[in-house]
Amino acid sequence: MGRRQRLRLAAAALGTALAVAACSESGPGGGTGSAPASLAAGASVKLMVIAPTGTAGSNYPDILGATKAAVRGLNSRGGIKGHRVELLYCNEKNDADTAKSCANQAVSDHVLAVVNEVSASGGIMPILEAAHIPSIGSAGISIDGSELSSPVSFLLSPLTYYPAVCPALLKEAGATRLGAVGYSLPQVDRLMKMAELGAKQAGSPLVLSPRVPIDTSDFTPTATQLRRAGVNGTVLVVVDQGAYAEVAAGGEDGQKYCHAMGVLSRDWLTRQGTRTHSLVFASAFPELSQAAQYPEIARAVKELDAEVAAGDKDAAARTTSTNTIGAWLSVQIVEKVAAAIPGDTVTSSALLEALNKTSGLDTGGITPPLDFTRPSPIPGAQRLFNTTMRGVRWDPGTRTYVPLGTETYDALKILTQAGA
Repeated sequence: MGRRQRLRLAAAALGTALAVAACSESGPGGGTGSAPASLAAGASVKLMVIAPTGTAGSNYPDILGATKAAVRGLNSRGGIKGHRVELLYCNEKNDADTAKSCANQAVSDHVLAVVNEVSASGGIMPILEAAHIPSIGSAGISIDGSELSSPVSFLLSPLTYYPAVCPALLKEAGATRLGAVGYSLPQVDRLMKMAELGAKQAGSPLVLSPRVPIDTSDFTPTATQLRRAGVNGTVLVVVDQGAYAEVAAGGEDGQKYCHAMGVLSRDWLTRQGTRTHSLVFASAFPELSQAAQYPEIARAVKELDAEVAAGDKDAAARTTSTNTIGAWLSVQIVEKVAAAIPGDTVTSSALLEALNKTSGLDTGGITPPLDFTRPSPIPGAQRLFNTTMRGVRWDPGTRTYVPLGTETYDALKILTQAGA
């Protein structure tokens, strides 16, 4: 895949419908596929991860490692209703045909659920939907948008909404005049509108919001334009290379920048040294460094450490809380919801039915209580069930993300109130 195509995929995948008009909040219906019979005593249940590793593009060994750690912990507690959990991994290799093959494998192997699916190509959800197989904790980046809308999809990371939260984070970091920079693509219109509404709700309407072509590499004119307008806090609605160029062009004159957690690489952040003090990020979950405040984060770290001790290098690749904690949390949700399935029936259809009846699900403060009975009122993103984010910054001394503050930000509430 060429660089230009990757940029277009990234920009398209971030976009969601912004309209906040009320829509139906009835529970989703099931698919039409058949489900496997109840498990025999002593039989294992299967979960599957679908994500790329070892490719020339984006790779997610951290997600795989965190999922394996979570399953190890789950089995140490007796598995699911007394059944040991077997974790299957299908490498979708950043390839559309392979991604669909992975989904078909999930069906043929009668997996209980897909946890932590990451694929930009799309095509996975319709296959899982037909077989009544829930997908919990996908990345939500498929080009067809199906992860955000399929009735078998349960998204936990709200980073799709990051532009709505960034204005408040920039103000918390000391910025006083806000701007945004994004690509001149129709898909990005929605994200720029989010930034506009977020800034309005934060009490600092955007001063300037220039747009640039998708293949722009020199952001000097844009940085100069923003600086001359007095902007000292910018929401970045561009992919990683564009963000690097904008930050470099902005210099070190007190400018602040905000992006979604995980877009800017750890290697780049490490090379920047103290220049990273100009950056803040919208994060989906508490950080690993907050284990003392969150018992569930402490448990995740303990299980990750146990997986590393067992020789799993993937579990040591803890890049961001969005990936690591999000992946770990997906398995916890399967465990909690499966425990509520009546009787001994442990099938994908039974789990899907239980998920659709679940409300007030306690995640130990990692997210607000989850309610899977009420789809999001954002058209095109109905299956996003957590809209709360936090602010973090990169600490160049420890080379870790640390909290920007203690406040949390509900992106859906920000958009709804600002658009009222």
